[in-house]
Amino acid sequence: MGKYTAVNGKTFTDEDIEAWADEAESEQGYTGGHIGPSTPGRPVSVGADARPFTLRLDAHRRAKLNKAAEEQHTTASQLMRGLIDSL
Repeated sequence: MGKYTAVNGKTFTDEDIEAWADEAESEQGYTGGHIGPSTPGRPVSVGADARPFTLRLDAHRRAKLNKAAEEQHTTASQLMRGLIDSL
């Protein structure tokens, strides 16, 4: 049986996936209770006045950024915001 780790660090198994599929196929339908409520829009930490910033990275640097973000259970964007905040 496979064991997986979500981007938020929570682990789940093939058995969990099967249970979620069974729930989705049931009469009451998929509730998504295991993932909590959705939050529309950008993260609150970004703020209402946030504007996009483009940074061109070669494949090697982008891979390093993605790997670091994955290891820290976050996104590349959030990792970069944290690095800037630490300056």
